[in-house]
Amino acid sequence: MKAVNRRLLALAIAVSGITVISGAWAHGDEHIDPNMKVDNPIMAPESAFGRQGITREVARTLDIAMTDAMKFTPATLDVKQGETVRLRIRNDGRIPHEFVLGTKDELTEHAELMKKNPDMEHADANTMRVAPGKTAEIIWQFTQPGTFLYVCLIPGHWDTGMQGTITVTGANAVVAKATGTMPMAGMSMAANDMKSMPVPPEAPTPSANDDRYTQGVIRKVDAVRGKLTIKHGDIKNLGMPGMTMMFSVKDPSMMQGVREGDAVHFVVERINGALMIIDIKKTAQ
Repeated sequence: MKAVNRRLLALAIAVSGITVISGAWAHGDEHIDPNMKVDNPIMAPESAFGRQGITREVARTLDIAMTDAMKFTPATLDVKQGETVRLRIRNDGRIPHEFVLGTKDELTEHAELMKKNPDMEHADANTMRVAPGKTAEIIWQFTQPGTFLYVCLIPGHWDTGMQGTITVTGANAVVAKATGTMPMAGMSMAANDMKSMPVPPEAPTPSANDDRYTQGVIRKVDAVRGKLTIKHGDIKNLGMPGMTMMFSVKDPSMMQGVREGDAVHFVVERINGALMIIDIKKTAQ
C-alpha cells in the first residue's frame, strides 16, 4: 500500500509540473494583434510613439468617431506615459476612412506613398481602415512622452483636415510641442523598427537579376481573398519603406507553398494601379 501511495504521489507531482509548464507556454503564446494573431507581446517593437499593447493591461477605452466631413471626434486626447488604452474607432460615414497613429514626419512620408499607391492595404498595429458603419479597435501602450497625431491617410482626407492629436504626459518628462517629433533616442529606435528587416541567418544571396526582390516574413495567409500579409523591408523598385502590408498575388498557386512565419523574398509590381506579388520564394531561417 505504501508503494502504491508513493507512486500516486509521484504521478500527482508530475501532473502538477506539466500544468505549470503548459500555463507558462500559454502566456508566452498570447497574441496581441486582434487581426493577424501572430505577434508575441514580448516581441512588440518599440516606436517613437509607443508600441502595441496587451489586452489584459488596458486601463481604459477611448471612443473615436470618423465622419465624411473629414473629422475625428474627439480631435484631442490626453493619456499618461506608460498607459495602455483601447482606441475604439467608429466610422459614422458612408465611405471608408483610416486611423493611422504616428509622428508628423512619419505620417507625412507615408501620406506621399499613399498618394502614389492609393490601393495600399496597411496591416501595422498602429493603423486601421474602417468600413462605413463599422467599428475597429487598436490597443496601444504610450511608452514615450510627446504630442502625436492620428490621421486618415486615404488620399485627400488628411489634406482636408482629418487629423487629431494625442498628448502623452510623463511625470518627469517635458511634453514636446505639437510638432509630432520625439527625442532622438526614441526616434532612433523607431527608425530601426520601421526601416530595416533582419536578414534570415541562412538566406541565399540573390542573383544578379534578383535586385527587385524584397525580404519579408509572412504574417497572414488569406486564401479566400487571395492576399498575403507580409512584414517587409524596403521595396526599392517602388520606393516604399519597410512596414507590414497586405498584397494580392498574381497567381493563387503562389499561396500554397507559404505559411505564417515563413521568411520570403518576393517581387511586387504595380499592375493596373494595384500592388501585386508576381513572384515569391521561401528562404532559409
